[in-house]
Amino acid sequence: MKWSNRWLGALAALWFALASCSGADPLAAPRAPATPTRASQPLSTRDPAHKLPLPGRTLGNPNTRVTLVVYADFQCPYSRQFAREVLPRLAKEYIQPGEISFTYKYFPVIDEGRIGESHWAAYAAECANEQGKFWEYHDKLYAEQRGANVGAFTRGNLKQYAGELKLDPTQFNQCLDSDRHAARVLDHLVEALQLKLPGTPTFLLTGRKIDTPTLDYSEFWKPLEAELKTR
Repeated sequence: MKWSNRWLGALAALWFALASCSGADPLAAPRAPATPTRASQPLSTRDPAHKLPLPGRTLGNPNTRVTLVVYADFQCPYSRQFAREVLPRLAKEYIQPGEISFTYKYFPVIDEGRIGESHWAAYAAECANEQGKFWEYHDKLYAEQRGANVGAFTRGNLKQYAGELKLDPTQFNQCLDSDRHAARVLDHLVEALQLKLPGTPTFLLTGRKIDTPTLDYSEFWKPLEAELKTR
């Protein structure tokens, strides 16, 4: 489904005024938080991990009561830092053993009031998801990230990445060219706005925002362990 430029522009202006790619300097050495990290008050009465579901963007035990959701932008360097440095360890220690589930959601904040590379990358990830390759494509996008709106995620490059991952080119290209997942990405964006999320990456642990100012691993395992003890 194609959305009108007027609608998309108005909504984009709203969220750009409220959110941004933010976090620690990804080149700086991680440091432990000064005080113990803990979950904040619930942002909603319903865990967003169970809204707008699509097989493929969730890893781990589907029946677990402990869920971790990230709202991220493929162009955000802090989202990249999490995906490449923290997520593999979380997968090994919590997701693969079945203790938690992990869900990726789109929050394309870097396009700055227009539909650009952050949106196109999200559309492409959903096209890869159609072929059961969301996580492979997720990893490829973060590996290819070069900065904000510098051409790494043009439609041509996104198709090239799909080819390198051996996705069916006809199906992928038709999917990407049609923008048929624009509505899903917009739904995630609206959801993030409704939750008043500050930027990317933002993490919800069973529906509660957790503070991750440095993206140090301790900022994840401490609240995870505390949450698991209550279940």
